[in-house]
Amino acid sequence: ATLKESLGMNGKSKMRAWTGVAMVLAILSMLCMASVAQEKTASYWAVQGDDLLRKGSINEALEAYEKSLQLDSENESLLLGVATMHHILQVQAATKALGIVEKKLEKNPQDMNAWSSRGVALTNLGRDDEALKSREKILELLDQSLEKDPTNSTSWMAKAEILAGMDRLDEAVQACDKVIEINSSWVGYAAETKGYLLEGLGRNEDALQAYDMAIELNPEKGGLWYSKGGVLKTLGRNSEADEAFAKAKDLGYQF
Repeated sequence: ATLKESLGMNGKSKMRAWTGVAMVLAILSMLCMASVAQEKTASYWAVQGDDLLRKGSINEALEAYEKSLQLDSENESLLLGVATMHHILQVQAATKALGIVEKKLEKNPQDMNAWSSRGVALTNLGRDDEALKSREKILELLDQSLEKDPTNSTSWMAKAEILAGMDRLDEAVQACDKVIEINSSWVGYAAETKGYLLEGLGRNEDALQAYDMAIELNPEKGGLWYSKGGVLKTLGRNSEADEAFAKAKDLGYQF
């Protein structure tokens, strides 16, 4: 029998069946291609990020969201998703760090670095009142250190930084003055810090003097010239301010 004869009706049915299978395969192929194309879209990665987040895979979710942002950088929902991921990771890291620090403090309650780390961790966790107590503990330890050695400029500079972080600017200025009085290797930084603090207090003439002292000690630091220019501008001494800004730019300071 010929092929045509042997096929008969059954052959036609089989041909239709094979044609149907071929069509299904073609459709599936198209779907796979669409899936591959979808993987390249921002929405695909956003969906992946959502799914990974529900599963608790924070790092992988963040990676997916960031891939989505690369394709749609102006999508506010994606940006907020990434911000949320970073916040979750920040809380996780801060919580872990706090646990480590607490163990260190159990062994050595006089460890100022540990108290400082504790304050940072608590701030990141939004526990500001407890963070403040950590900073107060550091001040207590610094004062104990300074009672033993009142000429320790490093302790005075650390005290200035802690006081500034607690918004106790007048006391921070006094601590900077102690560093300047001792005249150690910290004096330039102390003068610069004093300038920032005095600006914060609105004492711009005094801030200008502090910046001048810092510049005398480090004339090639462009940031100091820029800070001086800002104070001069505030004081209405515009031509001098422009000269200071120009000097900052010459020294490579970007603004």
